[in-house]
Amino acid sequence: MNIWDSWAFQYRNARGLAAAAMMLFAILAMLSMRCNPVVDRQEVLGLVLEVEAEGLRPMGDGVPQARVILAVPDSVEIRLLLPPPVPRPGHFIPLKVELYKKGDRHYYLNHEKWRLDGPS
Repeated sequence: MNIWDSWAFQYRNARGLAAAAMMLFAILAMLSMRCNPVVDRQEVLGLVLEVEAEGLRPMGDGVPQARVILAVPDSVEIRLLLPPPVPRPGHFIPLKVELYKKGDRHYYLNHEKWRLDGPS
């Protein structure tokens, strides 16, 4: 066995371990989601507090987006990337919130209302 064969053997083992680690991570993520199911979905409005940046392209050559800080009804501030039109402080943004069994909340843009109405 020469040095190249040894390197190839180690490389195959490293790839196998990486694949096993990814599978374990995926299984744990699925179990975590199953143990904390969504119990409710609601539509809320978020108040724009500040526009941090405009013209961001987080996905490369996609549509430029604005990063804003929003205040939501449960007294939390969140950051969100929004497609055009760029809102200004004081505008309200239509959001959806998912409420989870363990008390977690996940906010995201209500795309349907955003396309129809934009910021209000």
